[in-house]
Amino acid sequence: MRSLSVLLLLHLLVPTTEAQDAPPNLSAAVQAYVHKKGDQELPPFRYALTDLDGDGRADAIVLLSGSAWCGSGGCTMLVFRAANDGFTLVSSSTITNVPIRVSPETAHGWRTLIVFAKGKGHVLMGFTGTSYPQNPSMQARATPSQLNAAQVVINRMAP
Repeated sequence: MRSLSVLLLLHLLVPTTEAQDAPPNLSAAVQAYVHKKGDQELPPFRYALTDLDGDGRADAIVLLSGSAWCGSGGCTMLVFRAANDGFTLVSSSTITNVPIRVSPETAHGWRTLIVFAKGKGHVLMGFTGTSYPQNPSMQARATPSQLNAAQVVINRMAP
């Protein structure tokens, strides 16, 4: 009985990041994006909430999965900025793979992301001033020290 209580407590302490556990306003933002792209159904996704722009509010990194959003090179990653009434799309990137890390480094006031790009390895996704790069495979590789300094926020694909 004690081990069951410990497992239950651990489950409550470890945040889940599955689509069904997403805040409603994040699910609505993802749904609006996929609808705009011609898909009616909300695909499975994983997400992480973290302050990317230093405003004290948790922005969202979303990794979509499913055949409409993934190919042989990876899946679509979305970044949303926290707003008073929900989330606003900042950027979308294709061919993104896990793990997704958030670096302590910044570019144009936003934290740099490190994602895995097939054929290239771990790459830096610096904010351009308006968005994150669309194609990770065109970005510079992260150094071992950059990888070590970054925090993994999404480490597996949605089921």
